[in-house]
Amino acid sequence: AAPAPADGGFVIAAPAAGGTALELGATTIQGQGMGEATENSGSYTTGLVSVGSKTPTSLKDTPQTVSIISQQMIEDQRITTLPEAMKRAPGITVRNNNYHVEQFFSRGFSIDNVQIDGAAPMDIGNGLGTFYSDRLYDMASYDHVEVLRGASGLLGGTGDPGGIVNLVRKRPLDSYQLKFNTSAGSWDNYRTEVDLTGPLAFDGKLRGRVVAAYSDRQYFMDNRSTEKPYLYGIFEADLTDDTMLTLGGSYDKLKENGTGDGLPRYSTGGDVHLPRSTWYTTDAAWSDSYTREWFAKLDHDLNQDWKLNASYTYSYNGSTTEGIIPYGSVDEATDTGPYWWGSYVSSWSKQSVFDVNLSGYFDAFGRQHELLVGGDYQKVTSRWRGAPGMLDKGGMIDIWNPGATPLPSNRSSHEFWRDYYPNTREQYGLYSTLRLQLSDPLKLVVGARAQRYKFEQAYSMRKSDGTGPWVEQDDVFDREPTTVVPFGGLIYALNDDWSTYVSYSEVFKPQAQKLKGPEDAATSLEPMTGKTYETGIKGELLGGALNVSAALFYTTREHQAATDPAYPNPPFSYSSSCCFLAQDKITSKGIDLEATGEIAPGWEVLAGYTYNQVRNDTQETLYSTVTPKHLLKLWTTYTLPDTLSAWRVGGGVTAMSPTYVEGEAYRFDGDWNVIDAQPYKFSQSGYAVYDAMIEYDVDEHWTVALKGNNLFDRRYYASVGTSEYGNYYGEPRNYMLTLRGTFW
Repeated sequence: AAPAPADGGFVIAAPAAGGTALELGATTIQGQGMGEATENSGSYTTGLVSVGSKTPTSLKDTPQTVSIISQQMIEDQRITTLPEAMKRAPGITVRNNNYHVEQFFSRGFSIDNVQIDGAAPMDIGNGLGTFYSDRLYDMASYDHVEVLRGASGLLGGTGDPGGIVNLVRKRPLDSYQLKFNTSAGSWDNYRTEVDLTGPLAFDGKLRGRVVAAYSDRQYFMDNRSTEKPYLYGIFEADLTDDTMLTLGGSYDKLKENGTGDGLPRYSTGGDVHLPRSTWYTTDAAWSDSYTREWFAKLDHDLNQDWKLNASYTYSYNGSTTEGIIPYGSVDEATDTGPYWWGSYVSSWSKQSVFDVNLSGYFDAFGRQHELLVGGDYQKVTSRWRGAPGMLDKGGMIDIWNPGATPLPSNRSSHEFWRDYYPNTREQYGLYSTLRLQLSDPLKLVVGARAQRYKFEQAYSMRKSDGTGPWVEQDDVFDREPTTVVPFGGLIYALNDDWSTYVSYSEVFKPQAQKLKGPEDAATSLEPMTGKTYETGIKGELLGGALNVSAALFYTTREHQAATDPAYPNPPFSYSSSCCFLAQDKITSKGIDLEATGEIAPGWEVLAGYTYNQVRNDTQETLYSTVTPKHLLKLWTTYTLPDTLSAWRVGGGVTAMSPTYVEGEAYRFDGDWNVIDAQPYKFSQSGYAVYDAMIEYDVDEHWTVALKGNNLFDRRYYASVGTSEYGNYYGEPRNYMLTLRGTFW
């Protein structure tokens, strides 16, 4: 790929035929917050990113750890959703929240926010008490993914110090291109995508792109299937030579059968060793959801050095679920314990984000410097309502033959009796970064964000048959005063290829639902605060084709809620609860190593190793149950030389050390009475999963590829939960055959 223009635009490249070098197109399009497009580059890396900066910046000049999942990686791995992309990102651990929503962890902490085209932060919506969303982010509409690890409060708003994700949308091209791909995989896993782009009118000043995808799949688990159509459209208009307007939107509708919540274990934590096809649910369990999104963006060049950017995104997700799941741990002696439980849930969520910023270069003291100033706003509103659903009382499950357990015939009328509403969060802030070129090799980056935050939530109930008046059980309202979040970094260029850096970043996360005593005058705890110290070295080698990095990091998260010993037994609560102290301190430290890009002609690699130790300093124990101490992710492809250049082969491995879970398990009798409770502690042993692919260019337009996953059929848990539920097997050995066509 050609080097990007210095002003932050990028060059559109036409597809290459038959393994020949790329021919660069003639159009340079300006765009703020989008980094550099990776489509048609054939590369696993990119020259410029915007995560952590909002302005296109090289990885070498970004003083934090950033990983890229490029379009070529998305195609090679047949990645269709954001969780699948995050599973390939170095240093990231992915864990199931439920049957399809997954949570991302980095350096022991969750990633709560996502940016789109570098704009204002959006809440991922992991359903953990403050915001509910079933959105999966279909990758058909995105060029690549940028993942920043560490505290990201400067441009990411509130959240844990795990990091932030930036999704870069596919944009219209200035020449016609049609892409088609269809795939078929194990367990009747089918997907088709069509992607059409090109100029529409006014000599190419109006350009458009439309992407349509359809997924229809079953799973290795029994009674589980999914259907999802997806549509994405975007238009770009050059209003003047200096002004570009972007408008677009997307829509998907997800139909799921066999919704469940993982597998139980023995009450002491031991593995029951159920068949991997076991999935405790029935054909009567289902979920319907949809997501619609609209966005607008304006880029204006004030002159050659200064740019103004404004963007707005609105997203709405609605979901209805009839759930039938197991609950309860298994007794070692009798293989009994779990029972059927069901609920009917309706939820919706919407969020609006707005961002405006000014960026540019200025000269001072004989050198050129860069300034970014801006502001953003986010409002998130959601509602969750629950009814008893199809089961008022379920029977004990025969764990080896769950289909033999009859379900009760009684049904509820789906009248809601639990309600979270209002459930609203607002945050808005002003931010600025200044990049000062102190000397030829030394650059100082300083920044700050001033932010305000407001949260409101109420929980109400009525009779479980859905009758009677609603009675508010809990409510919480919290308004945080203006909080300043600083950022600082130093970058020293050793030569044209290598640079070293140090950086300091912060983030904060309100915990409004945790109250401090006394009970009759309880108020919300102060926010948790996260700080990351990082130092490392980065290299941009082989003319930018290969990016390498090594980083040492030290992250702390302080003021986490812990039970107040003066109130040792806080009452169970679905919303606010009392009483807690903001005292726990979590420390995460380790090393990140990464190499991404072309290491030799035709040989691409994405390799990352993370050593991470996370401890609860207050209790002097290990803290994270999901972050392994050692995590290795490797994927590489090679185009065979000379007469075999139509063939490309690839392979890789994901390997990690053990993770553990501890807690308290409950066992029940047939009337749902608690028999006993006992502590459990169990480990998911370390494992390695190997994948491979082979691809053949039939001609200049058509390519066929076969990919195999978990080739040695390793049996493991991709997610561990509790003794009662939430344990998810990783996929057994499976294959995917894909046919791709590109026309221009």
